[in-house]
Amino acid sequence: MKFKNLTDIIQNHLTLKGPITFAQFIEFALYHKRFGYYSSGKVRIGRSGDFYTSSSINKAFGETISSFIINALNSTDSDEFSILEIGAGTGHLALDILNSLQKISEIYKKVDYKIIEISEILASRAQKLLTPHIRKISFYNNFKSIAKNSINGVVISNELFDSLPFHRLKFECGKLLEIFVSYNDNFYELTDTVSTNELLDYLKDFDIKFEENQEIEVNLESGRIFNKINNLLNQGFVLTIDYGYLADELFNPIRPKGTFLCYHKHTVNDNPYKNIGEQDITAHVDFTNLINIGEKLGLKTLKYTTQGQFLIDWGLLDIINGEEIGERDRRTIKNLFLPNQMGNKFKVLLQAKNLGDKIQNFYPESQLNISHGVI
Repeated sequence: MKFKNLTDIIQNHLTLKGPITFAQFIEFALYHKRFGYYSSGKVRIGRSGDFYTSSSINKAFGETISSFIINALNSTDSDEFSILEIGAGTGHLALDILNSLQKISEIYKKVDYKIIEISEILASRAQKLLTPHIRKISFYNNFKSIAKNSINGVVISNELFDSLPFHRLKFECGKLLEIFVSYNDNFYELTDTVSTNELLDYLKDFDIKFEENQEIEVNLESGRIFNKINNLLNQGFVLTIDYGYLADELFNPIRPKGTFLCYHKHTVNDNPYKNIGEQDITAHVDFTNLINIGEKLGLKTLKYTTQGQFLIDWGLLDIINGEEIGERDRRTIKNLFLPNQMGNKFKVLLQAKNLGDKIQNFYPESQLNISHGVI
């Protein structure tokens, strides 16, 4: 049977096989090969799209990250230095980083850039955009394509983890239940026993009191991704940029419905059952989970801070104060670091592997402290 749209495909699946987890629903909505929001290439970023990312705001974002990368290169033993970007989309961050590194020829010669992008359409767009650097770049559509322990350098993800499928849980009558999706003339939600004990294991170490009817999101896929990253990284850094909180703030009862939202043409809604395959569905990242997983894998936490603070620490103020920067650029760059803009909404987690004493004094002293509650 051929279906014309994703809604019909999901409805048919539910009718034949019964309720699915919300994570499975997201798998359909975002990653169905033909109709999924990401895999089909429908995702649009920027003014004419559904949302902005930091790399779409101004090239200064990538230029500042390149400053971090140059210092990271000097901290590794290998003559070769790899940058692995996971979920690079159309390649704008890669372009800005490579354009910036190209200004220092001895650095640029040492660097190779690897991209993992599961969407063939987005990868194709990235290849066209990155034509000036194409000899430096290798494209992959999964982790298995890259040899184990082959990365000496930096693994970067920018808004990757918020795009992964997540489970939704609800506390009812003192019990932890899972929210499932079903269909009978319309999509509807129901609660039942959790689909996997991994969800119980995820929460058992948290000393958090959940209130009656409170809903939360749990992203099990993030742990699996971190394991894959660790398998590839021999020596170097893991740089994770995304919006989210530490667990005690993320799961606070002040968010009784959790954090998940949908984005469509720069409007926000909380209805995932409309515009299926045409809108993003996302939830805030649990950075406590990423820190804990990293430590179990041998990744040492160097810094957890806001995006604004990270950019300032690695030289954004030098860029914004440069003579070649016009007033319009200055205004857009401010969106990247000001606390009431993207500066506090996005967080940065920096971890290191097999670098020993080389990470001592690696992270620079802040030129300006604009964030609180960081490590």
